[in-house]
Amino acid sequence: MTAHSKKIENVLRLDASARCDYFVRKVADFEVVWGLFDTGWATASAGATIAVPFWPEQEFAALCATAEWQGFQPKAIALEDFLARWLPGMEQDQRICLVFSTPTDRGSLLHPKDLDDLIRQELQQYE
Repeated sequence: MTAHSKKIENVLRLDASARCDYFVRKVADFEVVWGLFDTGWATASAGATIAVPFWPEQEFAALCATAEWQGFQPKAIALEDFLARWLPGMEQDQRICLVFSTPTDRGSLLHPKDLDDLIRQELQQYE
């Protein structure tokens, strides 16, 4: 087993809250967020609300391109764009963020403003 596959395996073992923390740290580090895209961006239902799934790294997004997202491909979103356009747009559209789901766990549902706050707090540590 390669070190890379061992890392993926270890991260997938984390609970949803720990994966959310991992997500925030990684997107602040690499300044990129990953989604799944086909003819449009992947979405999921969260009750009556539409959730948009996001991952910290391409490999984790690719692992979730199954079932309802079969045929979707990981696509990068620049963090600057994510903070300036995506999250405000999602808030306006009353959508929520599905942070770091895995093939066996739904992940964390966060309001766009809450995710924005978490990422900006992390980015302040880099200044």
